[in-house]
Amino acid sequence: MTEETIFLDSSAFIAFFVNGIDVFRNLGNCRLVTSTNVVEEVAYILVKESAKERTNIEKHYDLLHFLRSNSDLVSKISQEVTSDISTILDVFDIVVFPPASFAEMFEVMTSYGLLPNDALIAATCKHYDIKKIATFDDDFKRVDFLEVVEV
Repeated sequence: MTEETIFLDSSAFIAFFVNGIDVFRNLGNCRLVTSTNVVEEVAYILVKESAKERTNIEKHYDLLHFLRSNSDLVSKISQEVTSDISTILDVFDIVVFPPASFAEMFEVMTSYGLLPNDALIAATCKHYDIKKIATFDDDFKRVDFLEVVEV
């Protein structure tokens, strides 16, 4: 019997890190995979969330402007965030794949009406023949080659 492979979307990681939802509880017997663009998106969101908490700056572009002017804070937050992400990738033995090509992403964008990053995630699943995705993003439900796994 082969191990079931499930792709972890960024929303699953964010639910775990930000909302404290144990998305891994029901995935213990599965081979877990993700992609570099998901890891990047999760790192970006976690840096932003941590910076919001520390600065009380709510507006997106005001926060980005502040962070661009405060590289020491970005470095400090990044050390924490990258350590947390690396730990989860290691503990759950999550394989990180390179993303699909832009051509594959564009095809999924036009076929399923997905925004670019979601299209890249879906295209990556298709490229690696991954049929299941753990996500809280309902947009993936309209992709006929993916089954959304409840976490």
